[in-house]
Amino acid sequence: MAKLFSRRVIFALWLTFVGLWAERIMRAAWPLLSTLFFGMGVLLLAAPDLWLSPWPKLAWGIWLLSGLYGLWYFFRHFSAPTFGAAFARLDHNRPDRPLAALRDNQALGQDDPASAALWQAHMAQMRAAAAKASAVGPQLDLAPRDPFALRYIAVLVFVIGGLFGSLQALRTGLGTTPVAIAVGPQWEAWLQPPANTRRPMIYLNDVMGAELSVPQDSVVLVRLYGDAGLHAVEETLSGRAADAFDAADPSQTFLVTRSGRLAISGPEGAAWQVSMLPDTPPEVEVIGEMTRDAEGSFSLSFTARDDVAVTAGRAWVQLTLEEVDRRYGLAVEPAPQPDIELALPLTISGNRAEFTEVLKEDLSKHVWAHLPVSLRLEVEDMRGQLGHSAALEMALPARTFFDPLAKALVEQRRDLLWSGDNQRRVEQLLRAISQAPESLFRDAEDADVLAQIIQDLEMATDLEAAAEALWILALEVEDGDLEQAAQKLARAQDKLAEAIKNGATPEEIARLMDELRQAQREYFKEFEERNPQSEQPESLPDDKLVSPSQLQEMMDRLQQLMEEGRMAEAQELLEEINRLMQNLQMTPGQSSGEGQEGQDGQEGGGQQAEDLADSLRQQQELSDETFRDLQGQPPGDQPGGGGTEGGDAAGEEGRLSQESLSEQQKQLERDVARQRGNLPGAGTEAGQATRRALDEAAEAMDQAAEDLRAGDLPGALDNQSDAIDALREAMRRLGETLDEQARPGQGATPNDRRAEGQSQNPSSRDPLGRDVGGNGQLGAGEQMVPQEELRLRSQELMEEIRRRAGSLERPEEERNYLQRLLDRF
Repeated sequence: MAKLFSRRVIFALWLTFVGLWAERIMRAAWPLLSTLFFGMGVLLLAAPDLWLSPWPKLAWGIWLLSGLYGLWYFFRHFSAPTFGAAFARLDHNRPDRPLAALRDNQALGQDDPASAALWQAHMAQMRAAAAKASAVGPQLDLAPRDPFALRYIAVLVFVIGGLFGSLQALRTGLGTTPVAIAVGPQWEAWLQPPANTRRPMIYLNDVMGAELSVPQDSVVLVRLYGDAGLHAVEETLSGRAADAFDAADPSQTFLVTRSGRLAISGPEGAAWQVSMLPDTPPEVEVIGEMTRDAEGSFSLSFTARDDVAVTAGRAWVQLTLEEVDRRYGLAVEPAPQPDIELALPLTISGNRAEFTEVLKEDLSKHVWAHLPVSLRLEVEDMRGQLGHSAALEMALPARTFFDPLAKALVEQRRDLLWSGDNQRRVEQLLRAISQAPESLFRDAEDADVLAQIIQDLEMATDLEAAAEALWILALEVEDGDLEQAAQKLARAQDKLAEAIKNGATPEEIARLMDELRQAQREYFKEFEERNPQSEQPESLPDDKLVSPSQLQEMMDRLQQLMEEGRMAEAQELLEEINRLMQNLQMTPGQSSGEGQEGQDGQEGGGQQAEDLADSLRQQQELSDETFRDLQGQPPGDQPGGGGTEGGDAAGEEGRLSQESLSEQQKQLERDVARQRGNLPGAGTEAGQATRRALDEAAEAMDQAAEDLRAGDLPGALDNQSDAIDALREAMRRLGETLDEQARPGQGATPNDRRAEGQSQNPSSRDPLGRDVGGNGQLGAGEQMVPQEELRLRSQELMEEIRRRAGSLERPEEERNYLQRLLDRF
């Protein structure tokens, strides 16, 4: 055969022969192989403890019978293939059967050269066709024999068992290894530190026999499994009596109140030595001296600390009755008054283990104003433990009135609040005061108000309302006279300047000069009443001081220049006098450093600072509303969420809310842009910094509005936070601008006076050399401090953020965002 066929044909013939063997074996052995594969897959997937039940014996029997049937089927249907069958299959696979043709011999015409040549040509053609022969694969064709595809089921079970099963189960099923039943722990124990410590929970099964140090009031949870009484809890941590609990109770929870030992007795028990870290009470102490501003507000710095965190703080003010000068209206027994409770500001930085803050309050309207009191600070921790500061004995800081009539009104108000028995006395004194109102009141309306107060007291109406009316009237008397005098002085200055500019007659100028001198005298009279310090400072250079006599000389010089017709020089001298007077007439909120704003300055810097503070408050409220929308937003409405059918209504409501917030944000941006055009100090560094900060705030607000419109609440919160920071920076810079403007000449008014007993500061002098106190004007410094309610709301918000950030049931995205807020602030 090797001579007839090429090696390629012989190789294809052998492959076809092997395929025939595979075909015959598979057709006969498929039931046996399916049984084997199925059984092996079941063995791999079966649980080890399943072999202890009676069901495997039945399965073994079925599998054995299936295997015997497979053997019978194999011997019944198997027949070994021959090489000739392989030759025939390979030859039948070619159209001309070249293999059989090559084995033929020429029967006729062997001696005929033409016939022999034709035969050789035929053989060459067959050899070429045979050379193209390729092996024929096996024809399994098992579908007619296995119509239910049982062979595929068996293979699938075997593959799944190989991927997910266990060889240990196979060895157990075959009986080569003993069955070991997998069991869980027979007990479990956990130790949870208090939430405020932010310590993680300890799984005691992982630290058997360890020595542990845990905070006081940590929670121990124990779960006992298995038969009742098999295990028991032994502990000396909670201080419970031995007969107060069942040591074998399957579920036990108790607090760590002392150091001691915890043990689980029984099979596979364990023990731990636990050291308790006691929670010490918090501490608080006063730092430095208490300060008071011209309006009566006091500031007190304090430091609070705790081993974990301070959660609350209060300041208690008690009247020291034995130290009160019990004369006049204070001679009667006082009406019961509760101690004054003030909330201490807590830091919002996220760490309250130790912090320093400033308590700012104004108790000028309280009945104990200027009376001896005792002030004590108190702080509290998570366990309710209290810490107290040393008592501070002092007179309760409050506003000081200098106008005699205002002082009398305030004193009667105090007597009225001290005791209702003083009502008749106060009524009589007020009636005596109002006998000649024209000599006391500049404004007739103030006299009418006092008459109405007296009438209300006669009718025994609400004493609280009468006391409030007396307070308002005292403020009007204290501040109104000086303000009216300042306005009259400004009008006289303006009229004289206009007369010089327009070339008025000497008679008109003389009349206007008399009017200006009279306005100056009235203003100085009111100013002297409110600035009793009259000593001339010696430490200031002469060019910084102007005495009243020197100012009078300047007025005489002004009149001489105008009489001589030297109007240009008179105009310059009048402007110099105006600058000196404007530096002197400082009212609340006025900035006089450059003298260019005149009376309009009374509402300049102070009003702008108030506007910025109002914008900051509105931005914080918008941020709060955005945060609440984020908390109430369904998970499907979060950016990137899939949404659900049930959340469509809530999502639509949320989108409407976000559109409303977006419009409010845009309106606030427009307000900030408007405020930018009214800022002072355009040519100063602080003024430019204020404008840049407002530009940054407006840009952040615009981006926040876009985020709200797009539904990106986390992004909007980030931009709103940037806007708040920029507004705070703008307010700080505005304060610097106003301070720079006020620095050349500090005036003093009743609203801008240093508290009694403060040290003199030579740098704080008015143009006449008087000491106006260390506080200076009521400028932007006070405006920088948020209102009390805003501070309390900020504290409550931070507490809520901390609580929600530690809530594990909230989405991870939300908790991450809350944690970023805590880290930032």
